[in-house]
Amino acid sequence: MKKRIMFSICIILIICLAVIVLYIVSSNSSDKSQNKQQNKQGFGMFSWNTSAISKEEDESLKKCINNAGVTQIYQQFSEDVLQNEETKSYIKRMEENNISVYALLGEAEWAYESDADTLIGEIQRVVEYNTNNKSNRICGVMTDVEPYLLDEWDEKGDSRNELMANYLECIKSAYKYAKENKLEFFVCVPTFYDVVCEDVLKSLIADACDGVAVMNYNRTDEYGQIEEEVRLAKENNKKIICIYELQKAGKHELEDINTYAGEGLEMLWRSAKRLKEQFDYSRLSFAYHYYEPLKEMLTEENVSISEVEVDS
Repeated sequence: MKKRIMFSICIILIICLAVIVLYIVSSNSSDKSQNKQQNKQGFGMFSWNTSAISKEEDESLKKCINNAGVTQIYQQFSEDVLQNEETKSYIKRMEENNISVYALLGEAEWAYESDADTLIGEIQRVVEYNTNNKSNRICGVMTDVEPYLLDEWDEKGDSRNELMANYLECIKSAYKYAKENKLEFFVCVPTFYDVVCEDVLKSLIADACDGVAVMNYNRTDEYGQIEEEVRLAKENNKKIICIYELQKAGKHELEDINTYAGEGLEMLWRSAKRLKEQFDYSRLSFAYHYYEPLKEMLTEENVSISEVEVDS
């Protein structure tokens, strides 16, 4: 009788041990898979051409999204495009594929308007669209207003200070309007605001956005170029997006060091993984600039973010 009891206990212990081992192996495998996905996915993508919205582009867009790990699209919409049925269909298709769509908008001259009249007018069109399409919403706006392209920036001194004061008030007013209408609000900035107008950058991140998107277009020191912006984002619990340039050198005065066009997407993904580990900030993410060159690179390189192993 005792032998039978001992035998039964041994069998039960063996079964329990086997279950524990299987659980540990399964958990480790799941964790590795999740870590791999976190390291390689969750990219944003800028899209300046409204042809990306068309149904004819859908197959190419899906391939690009899947192969590059895109989860957010910052899409420019003209007033006419925002009102047509094609846009509604596009946003619905993106939602079905778990892609968040943001309206991409901005002109340098809007920085003159401290009341943000034009910028708020553009955001208002997004609000109207969402009001009429409650089940297929635009999640927010990506604001790309670049005052450093204006003459007053080059004049420096009081002219630049006044310009940036107007710009800051403009963005603050637009952010307030976006928040009132339940839209997430991001602001694009260059890497040099922390050097030439530090107070403006601090106020932008603290008081004028849900997150800042930094145009980190120089491979020389990708960590150092956004170090201060990440610090401020952490301090204010804001999102921060590191944007990578993909256009070929020669366009818009870009040099080889400013873009990943010649380096390739695998090097870009390595950079993103490295920065994510260095900064160790969960609200740091990454984005491609922009759809057309990304599509070309994916075709030429025949790579997919889900298949490329990135070394630690």
